[in-house]
Amino acid sequence: MSRIFVVRHGEASWHSEDYDQLTEKGHQQPRVVGAELAARGLTPEVIVSGTLRRHRETAAGILEGAGWAHEVAEDPRWNELDADDIIRVHSPEHDTMTAALAHHAGQGASGDFDAMFGMAMLQWFESGSGYVESFPEFTDRVSDVLAALVARLSPMGTAVVVTSGGVGNSIASQVLGGGAETWMRIFGTFPNTGIMRLAHTTERGLRLLSLGEISHLERRPELLSDR
Repeated sequence: MSRIFVVRHGEASWHSEDYDQLTEKGHQQPRVVGAELAARGLTPEVIVSGTLRRHRETAAGILEGAGWAHEVAEDPRWNELDADDIIRVHSPEHDTMTAALAHHAGQGASGDFDAMFGMAMLQWFESGSGYVESFPEFTDRVSDVLAALVARLSPMGTAVVVTSGGVGNSIASQVLGGGAETWMRIFGTFPNTGIMRLAHTTERGLRLLSLGEISHLERRPELLSDR
C-alpha cells in the first residue's frame, strides 16, 4: 500500500497586496507539520509541491521541521484554482481577490465577501466557458497530476504533497466519487497545514483515510488558522 499525505500551505497574507506569501504564523505551522510527520516515522519517497510562493515556503518549513534532506519536485499542476479569475467573471468590478477583499473590508462587511465568493464559485461550477481555467479543466488537471504521482510511487512508497485548499477539495471530491456538490459539502475542511491522508492499492485504487487533520496544531492552538 502506498500512502500520500496532502498538506495545505501555511497561513498566507490574506489582507495583504501579495496574498502569496506566508505570515510569521504561516512559517511556524509547516515546521510543526514536519516534526509531526517525522515523529510518525515517515520516510517520504518523494516530496512534491506547486510552484506558488506559499507552496515553496511551506515545503521548506516541512523539511526543516522534519530534518529531511529531500529535494522538492515542483509541478504547476498542484497550483491553486485561479480565484482572481473566478471573482472577476462573477464581479467584473473587482480585478483580483485582494481588491474584492479590500472593498468589503472597507464597508465593514467581511461576511459579504464570503457570500460573494460562494456565489462566484457556484457560477464557476455551473459554467463551462469564460474562464482562464474552467471547473472541468481544473478537475482534469488535478486528476492528471494525482494519477502521475500514484504511478510514480513504489507499491509501499510514501509521498508528501504541498498544495492549496482547492486542490485538496478536488482530490477528496474525486476520491469520494462526487462533483461540485461534494466539493461544497467539504469546503472549509482544509485549515492551514491540514493533512489529508490517502492510500492506494492496485486492488482498491485510491482511498480517503482522513481529511484536514490538525492534531499537530491542536497542541499549539495559537497556530490554528484557515486562510
